[in-house]
Amino acid sequence: MLDKREIGKRITFFRKERGMTQRELADLLHISYQAVSKWESGKSLPTVDMLYEISGLLDVTVDALLNENQWQNRGISYRESGLDVQKLYTLKREIEKLQTNDRNILSANFADACLFEIDTSQMKDPVYSCILCVPGSKEKLAKEYRYNREICADTAANAMNYILQHGMRPVLLKAMVLCGNYNQEQLYLMAQTFRQICDQNQVSFSGMEIAAQPVNYTPEEYTVSAMVVGVQDRDKLLTCDRLRKGDVLIGIKTEGIEGTSYPFVKIMLDRKPELYHAKIDGNVFFLDELMRANTAYTREIMALQEAGYLHMAFRNGHALLNRKTGDGGDSSISDLRAGHTLLNRKFWMEIPDGIGACIDLSAVPVLPLYRFLYEQDMIGEKVFPCHFSMGIGMIVAVPEKYRKEAMDIIRQFSECWCIGRIEADDGHKGEKFWSRGKISWPGA
Repeated sequence: MLDKREIGKRITFFRKERGMTQRELADLLHISYQAVSKWESGKSLPTVDMLYEISGLLDVTVDALLNENQWQNRGISYRESGLDVQKLYTLKREIEKLQTNDRNILSANFADACLFEIDTSQMKDPVYSCILCVPGSKEKLAKEYRYNREICADTAANAMNYILQHGMRPVLLKAMVLCGNYNQEQLYLMAQTFRQICDQNQVSFSGMEIAAQPVNYTPEEYTVSAMVVGVQDRDKLLTCDRLRKGDVLIGIKTEGIEGTSYPFVKIMLDRKPELYHAKIDGNVFFLDELMRANTAYTREIMALQEAGYLHMAFRNGHALLNRKTGDGGDSSISDLRAGHTLLNRKFWMEIPDGIGACIDLSAVPVLPLYRFLYEQDMIGEKVFPCHFSMGIGMIVAVPEKYRKEAMDIIRQFSECWCIGRIEADDGHKGEKFWSRGKISWPGA
């Protein structure tokens, strides 16, 4: 005699393994979902004809539904973890087609190591670099509000800029997404974004691997990373000993905010939830501006280097100044904290003795996003640039005599401003970085 409860349990198991709801199975069988519910709860049995229809829809044999021995010998499948392997590998093959058709990429199969060559035939002494970059706290807001393309572009740009600040040319990018059973259309768009940023910066795209882990991630969760490889001739590497007294500091505009500034923004959003739907100047949504991707400066840096104008490049972190420099007057950062300022600790330590970088705060632009943040009146005027980059993503040092030419080159690609210079450390003996003047806040 057939055991209704056991058969109901098997129908439930195979239905869930196929990712079907009771209503979806009922619709395919042209019956009510209450009938399916009764089978699965062991209150009734399907007819013989219906069993054959069910087995076809669930892609199992009738024996698998009725035979106890076959049920006991069943295995565990990926479907039970929530992963559709067939759909995943179909997507991976489509993403593989986005890879750069580059003879230097020898192999970039999504499930294997990337094999590649770099043409260094014109270099005397090539030096190589690589970095793995993740978006940081900004990723949380991106996932919640589906700024998926923006966070991928942001991650790619940041990875490239870490290499560019050494004067190195980024040549190859490999992306990775860890996720649950995430929306496949969105994953493809994320891969497309990585390819677009690579194309804009003349970087080979070696693909985006997807590690689907529904046992570790919910369907809406993911983590993005990007690895970038770079190369440059040793004598073209940017080091602080190239800096000279009188060099001008040019700030280059970036979009959005650095991921490490997100915690401050999150607190502001928690205090004023209405900001989630606010507009800047009644026109652009605040969240859209906030989540814009940072800019990759490959074209700017390489063009300046080719012209022979570039003495140094500083990737700006999440803040323009350290807390101690934010007092609005002539001040120093003898208590510099690594990674929180214009100059990270490594570069700060390497600036030659007798000179330092002076930022003229009155020359720093107040862009609409930062004016809006300032107007929320949660972060004081003096410390605001200690928490935000003010929209400056990279600062380059060039000789004064080439200032106009250098700015003309940069302006082919990005907005820029002259915001300071390298000066003798008179009055700041032994210090490497100080500021003068005040930011011209509207209405302040």
